Amino acid sequence: MTRLILVRHGETDWNVTGRAQGHHDEPLNERGLAQAEMLGRFVRDNFVVQTIWSSDLVRCARTADAIGAPIQLSQTIREIDFGEWEGQLWDDIGGIDPLGRQRLSSGDPDFCPPGGESMGDVIERARHFLDETAVLDAEGDVAIVAHGGSLKCLMIVLLGLPQTALGRFHFSNCGVSVVGAGNGPATLMSFNQTAHLDGLTPIT
Repeated sequence: MTRLILVRHGETDWNVTGRAQGHHDEPLNERGLAQAEMLGRFVRDNFVVQTIWSSDLVRCARTADAIGAPIQLSQTIREIDFGEWEGQLWDDIGGIDPLGRQRLSSGDPDFCPPGGESMGDVIERARHFLDETAVLDAEGDVAIVAHGGSLKCLMIVLLGLPQTALGRFHFSNCGVSVVGAGNGPATLMSFNQTAHLDGLTPIT
């Protein structure tokens, strides 16, 4: 059986301030670096990861590095491109375009931020990623380090869920989800585990 260990990157300053990151290459902050190290220990203690696929953006690549296995970078699992919204505060976006903000939050696969891409586009990227990497045919444990939006889309494709289920998932920074794949449909084995991050100083 193949086990896919899906990981969202560690925290960034833009996560804390509530800005749309998208393709912006924001690095991990101090807390995010600590999360990555705790994640790495957890993954090494519980899985035997032979290969890591990571988004090429630095917040994911640095998180992946802490796991301690060979890393391959992919643009295909980048976060959704928020277009003109990138760098803006989510609260401000909600004030300017409340309907658009609501449609994105609810997981509407057809909504496209101005100058960006839709979640439906990211779902197609997820399909392409699975095809081009053949991770479902791997033996053993494969880690995939990506973003909240791209992980939602991977989950939709892996589990064969309707696109309307996009809004039902939330991935925490350095949360771990496990999908088993082999004979028959993929199976969600665990979702958004975060107990390995216990002990971090809370955000004030």
